[in-house]
Amino acid sequence: MPGTDGTPEFRRVLFHEITRTAVQRALQHPLQLDMRKVEAQQARRILDRLVGYQVSPLLWKPIRPGLSAGRVQTVALRLIVEREQEIRAFTAEEYWSITALLERGGKQFSARLHQIDGRSFRLANEEEARAVLADLEGLPFIVTNLKRRERVKNPPPPFTTSTLQQEAAKRLGFTAQRTMRTAQQLYEGVDVGAEGAVGLITYMRTDSTRIAGEAAAVARTWIESQFGRGYLPAGARLWGGKQQKAAQEAHEAIRPTDPTRTPESVARSLDRDQQRLYELVWLRFMAGQMAPAVYDTTTVDFDLRAASGRSYEFRATGSVVKFDGYTRLYQEAKEEGDHRTLDELAPLPRLAEGDRCDLDSLTPEQHFTQPPPRFTEASLVKELERLGIGRPSTYAQIISTLTDREYTRPEQKKFQPTPLGETVANVLVRLFPDLFSVDFTSLMEAELDRIEEGELEWHQVLGDFYRPFQRQLTAGEQKGDAILRESAGTTEPCPECGRELTVRWNRFGRFLACTGYPDCRYTRSLDQEKKAEPKRTGLTCPSCGGELLEREGRFGTFLSCANYPRCKYTQPRTVPGLKCPKCGQGEVGEKRTKRGKPFWGCTRYPECDWSSWDEPRAIACPTCASPYLVRKSTKARGEFLRCPGCLHEYTLDDGGTLEPAAAPAPGGRGGRGRRQVPAGATAAALGVKRVVNQAGARKAAARKRAGDGSARPAENPRTKGG
Repeated sequence: MPGTDGTPEFRRVLFHEITRTAVQRALQHPLQLDMRKVEAQQARRILDRLVGYQVSPLLWKPIRPGLSAGRVQTVALRLIVEREQEIRAFTAEEYWSITALLERGGKQFSARLHQIDGRSFRLANEEEARAVLADLEGLPFIVTNLKRRERVKNPPPPFTTSTLQQEAAKRLGFTAQRTMRTAQQLYEGVDVGAEGAVGLITYMRTDSTRIAGEAAAVARTWIESQFGRGYLPAGARLWGGKQQKAAQEAHEAIRPTDPTRTPESVARSLDRDQQRLYELVWLRFMAGQMAPAVYDTTTVDFDLRAASGRSYEFRATGSVVKFDGYTRLYQEAKEEGDHRTLDELAPLPRLAEGDRCDLDSLTPEQHFTQPPPRFTEASLVKELERLGIGRPSTYAQIISTLTDREYTRPEQKKFQPTPLGETVANVLVRLFPDLFSVDFTSLMEAELDRIEEGELEWHQVLGDFYRPFQRQLTAGEQKGDAILRESAGTTEPCPECGRELTVRWNRFGRFLACTGYPDCRYTRSLDQEKKAEPKRTGLTCPSCGGELLEREGRFGTFLSCANYPRCKYTQPRTVPGLKCPKCGQGEVGEKRTKRGKPFWGCTRYPECDWSSWDEPRAIACPTCASPYLVRKSTKARGEFLRCPGCLHEYTLDDGGTLEPAAAPAPGGRGGRGRRQVPAGATAAALGVKRVVNQAGARKAAARKRAGDGSARPAENPRTKGG
């Protein structure tokens, strides 16, 4: 745009939503450049580069070259390391609970001991629990108090960057990086046939839940046509107002650009990741424009007076869906540590005060307190957002860097710090206790926001930061080696020359090296594990007749001849009595990927490529006659067996007999999106249900196409070097 003197003048075009009217309005009314925002961004970039470029070299000499530190990255690593230290320091404490299994009108329900003598209690051991059982013997369970109330559950707001990363991790198993990569593709545009390339979602780097009124109106029209007017709230929800700490509100929430473009209508144009993520964004946005779910909850108390004079209050809580509202379309995913929801409470039989219930059993149960769980990607993103550390748009890169630098490793989809990560965190926190503290990082984010608001001058903020930072840098160059030796617990001298030993790193882990290098080249590994001694098997080597021994190798357990190296015969450890379900000729052997993850596959590979992540057992399924079952395990249910063909589940009793496994508790892993179709669902609702379960249907179809019903992994483990 030309200025008054004819020279080009830059102007700012400001719009908060990518809609035709908003963009046209912004172009018609350009604004002056806001230099406060420019200065805030400059200050942020300079701070990040000062920390990254000047602190990282302090790690290279005492540990190893190529390591990195970051203003937010190191604080995220510190959170993971400190959580691991809490877990190690945790001491489990025993406690007991008592549950009554009651019956009324032919319906069973449970009530738990809630209070003793009107107060909370703790039964520390079995002896105390048995004493309570003895005191309760023969007492009738009569309803002494009953409360019914209606509870409303509102839909969650549309996605921001951080909540999309959290939900995609819990529901779809996506990493933050995978989520953002797929969201970028949906935003940039996908060829959907006659329409050509179309952007399917709005901008995916946002901290706002606000949505355009036009989009809300279109969503309400669609909802009314599919479910009826009863599923609409009184007015459109635009989700205004800040939903998180230090939100900038620069963009609207992540939503479908056209709410009438259902996941089913574009499924043929999307790959699997795109379809699943678009479905998630679409469901969340549409549910946000639906009426709340309404529940009738009932709380029943049984106040028992024992002969000893003590009172025992048992409590049962139940819930019934009165109106399903938005849950007809969408429910949030859950993970370990999340609280139970109203959907997970079983309904109670019809009761009234004074009703007597039959006691079927009174069961004491032993428990142990649990340490805090390790961070998952979802919970780490949630914690960073809660503490006001960094920007949601950077979380994916931060988490990726922690893994790429080998500071953390995934352990059952949770972050476990490596020895390298713990060392880096300990050294940096010792050298810069303020810089890498949670409070300082959050305070710095607040000061950058104040620069943007014009309350602080950016040169002053940088100057106040750099002067003490420079002093700490100088001291850190001198103290790095000493802190590293102290954290490794090493003060011993070199056994060859008597000089001091120091800790160094290579690609195999930590090792001790003499400070007199290169004159003295003494080294000793600290992290490499001692190999297990070979075990005798009693089997005969088919090559030379010697005995086969069981050994531990890089890719798992295997059998080899005791006459090695004269006889080099080897074979993988196999599942006794089980032939390959695909070719019927090879055996099923244990393997490991290059990353060390175990899997099972046919010993005739590459002629036969059958493989399974789950450990097979040579037990035929009594339901579908599959020749094997696979071993499964969850924290809630323990170990059980599942048929890979018909998916029936079993347990083995002490005598080795198969028994049907108990059904999982309601909502156990239901966070992945499994739902029951509500009673009386309309044809339109069932159509939406098909959209929700489309991914599951594709999985079943893929198993059917495989022809053998095998528990084939989504990715063949062999492609990872097994």
